[in-house]
Amino acid sequence: MELLVKRTLSIRSATLPRAGPRGVVYYLSDVTGVMQLWRFDGVTHDVVVPWDGRVADFRVSNDGVVAMTSDVGGDEKWRLYVLDGDVVPVSTDGVNSLGAWSPDSQQLAFTSTKDDGQNFNLYIYDRRNGAVTRLVEMPGINIVEEWSEAGIFLTHYETNLDSTIYWIRGGEVRELTRHTGEALNHSPRYIGGGKMLFLTNIDSEYVGVAQMDLSTGGWKYVVQLDRDVELFDVWREYLVFSVNEGGSSGLYYMHMPSGLTHKIATPTGVVTSLQFKDGRVLFSLSSINRGHEVYSYQGGAVRQLTRSPRFGIELEKIPEPQSVWYESFDGRRIHANIYRPPGEPKGVVVYLHGGPESQDRPEFKPLTAALLMAGYIVAAPNYRGSTGYGKTFVHLDDVEKRWDAVKDVEAFAKWLTEQGIAAKRPCVMGGSYGGYLTLMALATAPHLWACGVEIVGIFNLVTFLERTAPWRRKYREAEYGYLDKHRDVLTQLSPATHVEKIEAPLMIIHGANDIRVPVYEAEQLAQRLRELGREVKMIILPDEGHTITKVENRIKVYTEVVKFIRQHLEGSRS
Repeated sequence: MELLVKRTLSIRSATLPRAGPRGVVYYLSDVTGVMQLWRFDGVTHDVVVPWDGRVADFRVSNDGVVAMTSDVGGDEKWRLYVLDGDVVPVSTDGVNSLGAWSPDSQQLAFTSTKDDGQNFNLYIYDRRNGAVTRLVEMPGINIVEEWSEAGIFLTHYETNLDSTIYWIRGGEVRELTRHTGEALNHSPRYIGGGKMLFLTNIDSEYVGVAQMDLSTGGWKYVVQLDRDVELFDVWREYLVFSVNEGGSSGLYYMHMPSGLTHKIATPTGVVTSLQFKDGRVLFSLSSINRGHEVYSYQGGAVRQLTRSPRFGIELEKIPEPQSVWYESFDGRRIHANIYRPPGEPKGVVVYLHGGPESQDRPEFKPLTAALLMAGYIVAAPNYRGSTGYGKTFVHLDDVEKRWDAVKDVEAFAKWLTEQGIAAKRPCVMGGSYGGYLTLMALATAPHLWACGVEIVGIFNLVTFLERTAPWRRKYREAEYGYLDKHRDVLTQLSPATHVEKIEAPLMIIHGANDIRVPVYEAEQLAQRLRELGREVKMIILPDEGHTITKVENRIKVYTEVVKFIRQHLEGSRS
């Protein structure tokens, strides 16, 4: 069984395809053991440049020069480099975010916290002389989305759920999507004729595609549905967009002048990136039973471009997840995915997603796949506060209302027993916010759980907010509560306040270089549980941050997780 688990955890992935000149496709893959930049010329796949760190993002200029960001030891302090004959370090201080090349390929726009550690100001790198110039000072998180003949388009995030598009040209900065109340506005694409397409949920529960006349500021929805449009791209008069359809993605192709639309026949899964250029659609798709691969769509046909190593694992044996709804403590219906193993189940693991502005979707998750291959049901609720169910639902867990999300998890555990899905007490597991919720579940309903696995989670909301990266604090306070106004609420909602009630054995996993949830959270938790005489096992990874980025670490740590769960589930009482 251990070899089967290690094989599953060894499965590699490919993602984020982007077109280069002469039909070359660039993408990211962890075939070497960590995400690196690859290229495919239609015949051969090859690594673009030897690199020690993890490559997270990249952009290809029209003449084939590549800009990329990378970190060290999983610290997410993204350094920016350009591959222009040699490796040119453009910006290695602060946190740097790509970015877009100018139409003539001579300049690169990016944002960075290099000046003050908190604000992502706008910079221009000039290939011709190697100079980096600050173009605009802007507070908070700002992302350069496009540089077209019309100028630079940038998205400013006021919170994770409230953003505005700015247009920069000739030194002038113009706010395009001024709005009242909360609304997401992002992903601008200039389509010529003084018009721009973008994603928005202004006056709507769900995100759609809208078109704006830049001369007047007037806009209208082009695609508006009762679910979120998540990604889109445009080429000439054709629009391709992906839609969140109950967790899986639907990919659509639309002729904008006529409105004629058809659905592209993709494998079942989640579209994780999308580019439409020169008549070819490039996308990556992640699926629990197909892995994470790169595809193209052209001439009416979908073609899989990458086939990552599977190490002998037949992922196709994993069934499609069952989509269910259960009733929570207050009568609200909550969605969940039930992933079943290929054979007879040996127990249940409740998986709690992070975010919290996220959603469990049928993507390829190595640990979930390993648990399934080991014979466990993985049950994943999308408690209130999850995305994918409208603008109202995502705010149902804000500040003091977070208690209701905790109760959603408790109600789910009881529902699993009532439905006969869990014959014995399940294990509860989650990462980041899911790790926080795992601790709250163990503390508020200790009798329901056989064990817990907490990964990079929050133990004390106060110390978390005090110690998280400075540029993140404002955005996390909007979700959890403000230190100067809600300290009592934050304290009451912290697992640290209720830790004495945790009875189940717990495994704690954390990266030493985590700048989102500092490792101090794990250290506090382990110390208190040991003082209380509880069973606790802690693994601190010295070369990782908020996620496990290296395949060798993933195999080593997650193999221990499966062993821990097997020990406590298969030996637990009914």
